[in-house]
Amino acid sequence: MTKDAAWLFAGGAMQDLIARKIKERGMRLILTDMNPNCHCRQYADEFIELDTFDIASNKKRALVLKKRFNIRAVLTAAADCHETVAEIAKMLNLPGIDPKISHICRHKYETRKVLTAAGIPQPKFRVVKSFSELKKAVKEIGLPVAIKATDNSGSRGFSSVIVEELLTPVKDEIAEQSVETLWLDGKMYWINWVDRVFRNDLKLFKDFKDSAGLYSEVNWGVEIGHINPAVHSSSLQNETESMIKSAGIAIGMDRQKGGHILKADIMITDKGPRIIELTPRISGG
Repeated sequence: MTKDAAWLFAGGAMQDLIARKIKERGMRLILTDMNPNCHCRQYADEFIELDTFDIASNKKRALVLKKRFNIRAVLTAAADCHETVAEIAKMLNLPGIDPKISHICRHKYETRKVLTAAGIPQPKFRVVKSFSELKKAVKEIGLPVAIKATDNSGSRGFSSVIVEELLTPVKDEIAEQSVETLWLDGKMYWINWVDRVFRNDLKLFKDFKDSAGLYSEVNWGVEIGHINPAVHSSSLQNETESMIKSAGIAIGMDRQKGGHILKADIMITDKGPRIIELTPRISGG
């Protein structure tokens, strides 16, 4: 008799809680991670040493696994391999997000195109593949700009980048937030938002003293904590909620059956909140 199992993609420390919860439910844990010594391997009944972004190879493995396990769910948390999860869920006829939505969220330029077409304020952007194209894009957009990998797996190598108008954060409050929403049969429910605290945000806390020098050598771009829930005006929360709802509709969340998470990283600018990225999976940590 095949055993009930859940298939988790990515097995680092941030997936610890979800891995343990699967086991507590009496289910077998199938785990895919490139690192054979990953943190959650200790919980796995079946470990698969594969790239979590390698959709084709994981699909081949699914053909074998479904003969040995009654796979009830495919999921990830705090990892950007949600497109693989969506494709595997569809292949196994399990609940999951439409892979087209996941693809749009994974590739930043696709996200920007869709949101721009929907009239949601976006930074100016161009996709470039050479230094000459980069110079042209910078001239058209104007300095300052940000240069990013075109998808969320940029550290694995890329052949093009997205050049964006640099968003200018507000100065007098924590500018970056992470928002999670639940979409149930096409209707959005606000779950929570948190302030993302970076080193430079510490200056906003007048009574904070780093007497041990813990943060003096931390790079300004390192996220060092959260304030949960975020501390901002109700009008800003309402504006953010409305923006994310419009973004969800633009990518097709309103047409999905069942329950799905849409997470958004945002920045508060002097022109209001702006979406940095969207991702259809839960956070970790």
